[in-house]
Amino acid sequence: MRVATITRLVASVSIIGRQARSFTPHYGIIPRSMAMPKSRLMMSSSDGIEVKHIGWEGMDEIIDEYESNGREESGMVVIDVRNEDEIAYTGKLSPNTLTLPLPVIMAKTVFDMDPEEFEELCGFAKPTPDETIVFSCAAGIRSMHAISFAKQSGYSKLVNYAGGANEWFTRQM
Repeated sequence: MRVATITRLVASVSIIGRQARSFTPHYGIIPRSMAMPKSRLMMSSSDGIEVKHIGWEGMDEIIDEYESNGREESGMVVIDVRNEDEIAYTGKLSPNTLTLPLPVIMAKTVFDMDPEEFEELCGFAKPTPDETIVFSCAAGIRSMHAISFAKQSGYSKLVNYAGGANEWFTRQM
């Protein structure tokens, strides 16, 4: 049911889908020289909300904690904003990583929905303001767009996995 709903929604917003795909990088291997260092980088914006940008090592630590302790105890929710077909091709970053494609975030402004409506559409509980939302995509570009939507909805604990699935699956080999 959830996959069918998301698939219909993505198909119904073809213009937004084309815009999101225009940000999709080549699905090749990212050279190590472009990989993020272990240290977490911070970026501020004019709204005063800092976004943490992490590389593979930082994401590995987050995934370990998230998988070991779960969403509630870790205080984090890990969201992959790639499209369903991309995730079907590569697999998830971890078993409990949630999927919420960027076109759905853009079309429905999901972070502004009430919790029941969000859960019905997305298939998981809406993140609370106290949770840290960790966004991932293929290479850290679409996840930054998702972060901007979350920021507009009042979320302030935001992390971008800059290497994305391209780096994740390359380093897992």
